[in-house]
Amino acid sequence: MILIIFFFGLLSTIIGALPPGASNLAVIKTTVKENIHESLKISYGAGAGEVALAFIAFSSGMVVQEFFEMHLWIQFLTAGILGIAGVYFIKTKQIEKRDKKKYNSKYITGFALSIINPPVLIYWVLIFSVLRSSFGLELENYSLGFFLFFAGVFLGKVATLYSYGKLGTRIQKKKSPTSSSSLNRMIGVVLMSLSLLQTMKLLLF
Repeated sequence: MILIIFFFGLLSTIIGALPPGASNLAVIKTTVKENIHESLKISYGAGAGEVALAFIAFSSGMVVQEFFEMHLWIQFLTAGILGIAGVYFIKTKQIEKRDKKKYNSKYITGFALSIINPPVLIYWVLIFSVLRSSFGLELENYSLGFFLFFAGVFLGKVATLYSYGKLGTRIQKKKSPTSSSSLNRMIGVVLMSLSLLQTMKLLLF
C-alpha cells in the first residue's frame, strides 16, 4: 500500500508537469544557454515548489478550491503574470545585456515559477479528492506513506523537468547564432498562449 501511495504521487506529478509551463521552458532555456547541470537547479527548486503546492492542497482541501472560485481575480492575475513573462522572454535579448551581472538564484527561480500557479493547486485538490473517494486512502493514516507520497511528488517534478533539460541539450547541439533569440521568442509565444487560454477559460466557464 505504501508503494502504491509513492507511485501515485510520482505519476500524478508527471501527468501534471508534462504540459509546457513556465518552469519547463525555463529549464530548456537554461540548458541551451548554459548546461543541464545549471538547469537541474531550477528543477530542484521547482520540485520543492510542487511539494509546497501539494501540501497546501492536502492541508486545506476544498477550502482552497472554494477560495479561488470566490476570488477569480487571483486566476486573472496569474494569467496576466504569464502574459508579462511572455513579453519578457520575447524581449529578453535586450534585457540580458543590461542585467548580465545581476545575481539570480536558479533554485529560487524554479521554486517561484512552480509555486505561483493556482491551477496546479486546484489540480492537487482534485488528486487528493480522488485518493480519498476512489481509493479510500487517507495519507494521515500512513506516516511513512505520507512522506513517500511527497517524495514521489518531488521526484516526479524533477524527472519531468530533467527530460525537458535533455530536450534543451538536443537544441544546444544544433545551436546557431540566431537559435537563442528564436528560443526566447518560442518561450514567449507559449507563455502568452497559456495566458490567453487561462483568460478565455475564466471568461467562458
